Amino acid sequence: MSRIMNNVYADVGTGGLEYANPYHGLAELYSSGAVEPPHLNPLLNTPRVVAQVFSDRPEELAPIGEHDLFNKVFGTFSPHEKHLHVAESTNTIAQFRTVDFGMEECSLVFRLPGSGDRIESEEPFRFNPLSVLDIYRLDAPTPLDVRTLSYHTRPPVKEKVATVSPRAGEETLVSRFPCPWSTLHTFEVACGKGSDCLVDVWSSQNTTWGIYMYQHQTI
Repeated sequence: MSRIMNNVYADVGTGGLEYANPYHGLAELYSSGAVEPPHLNPLLNTPRVVAQVFSDRPEELAPIGEHDLFNKVFGTFSPHEKHLHVAESTNTIAQFRTVDFGMEECSLVFRLPGSGDRIESEEPFRFNPLSVLDIYRLDAPTPLDVRTLSYHTRPPVKEKVATVSPRAGEETLVSRFPCPWSTLHTFEVACGKGSDCLVDVWSSQNTTWGIYMYQHQTI
């Protein structure tokens, strides 16, 4: 039975499937000049995956469902929360997908709360204002599987993107880059060399703290 379940009914996943193009003819329409494109404000793109990996525990899997709640009647509730945590031996990996036609230039940003901002999570916002963070782009052409993600199994580094010092109460630009629709963008955030860094903040469905992307109009 085990062999049948592992082979006949194996979970092959959908990560390798190509995104079908729902925007047929739009590029030709706007490039022809027959239609004037509308003005579109930047879109906030939240990460599909945010997870922590640990350099001092390279085989330990990324935490999953840290704030899940179990109810005897309704089962498990998984709140829509994202966790940015960067410390000496803790890195955060974030993966985004861009899906919007004509919004194909992106900026990666950190957004941290200030002293007067609302924190919905029961977890406190912890931050060393002297923190220096290194941001790397990872070579991840398919969606990440958090169930198998660790420091050892994380995707290889493709390039170093930037070194920044984020500030509480502000939005810090990391980088701006092209982001064609349907593409994945995966980043790793680590402490800068020699930095006694600490950033630890949770977002919720109502608050946007941590690491995000903006998509900017390109048509």
